[in-house]
Amino acid sequence: MKSPAHAFLVFAMLLCCGLSVAAQAPPAEGKPFTKDGLSFNYPAGWAFNDTSNADAQQMTFGRTDSDAQITVFVFRTPLTTPERIAEARKVLVDKYIASTTKSFEQAGAHPQSAPGSSEIAGVAAEGVKIKASLDGVPGVAEIYSAVVGQRLVVLTLLGPDRAVTKAVPAWDMIRGTLKIAAPEPKAQPAASPKSQ
Repeated sequence: MKSPAHAFLVFAMLLCCGLSVAAQAPPAEGKPFTKDGLSFNYPAGWAFNDTSNADAQQMTFGRTDSDAQITVFVFRTPLTTPERIAEARKVLVDKYIASTTKSFEQAGAHPQSAPGSSEIAGVAAEGVKIKASLDGVPGVAEIYSAVVGQRLVVLTLLGPDRAVTKAVPAWDMIRGTLKIAAPEPKAQPAASPKSQ
């Protein structure tokens, strides 16, 4: 039979391991981004370029001391049927993945793709990991998409492996805090009282 001291030591080690894992989890805080029904947090020290237009919201995040880049793309048109979702994935996501792969090929990087899965806003996201080596430096493009609040969301994490590894907490913060507000109901004109 194990002694109480041994059991305490095992418990203390498990507690330390748990605290270590908790310390590595991304903080729920950060700088808030809120615009046109889209909101999420991103870490201080990260800047973004907003290239949104009438069709989609698009922001590219980066740091001056890193080659990693995170892109948030949210299609504005609500997707209310499976057919519309399939068409949006074909037209937007599949073409984007093909374009990214072609860019690597044109740079002589010999990309290799593998299916991937993740979560965006707590929703299962399907995607791809495209691995390539540019000038002997290994890198990756991770592209995931999900329909959140009837809008297609595509997130991309891109860069050299070392920079991408350091960017994972920012990636996790954006993925985990992303929300899409339900569209505001359109105001109905007030009914005029009937005269009798």
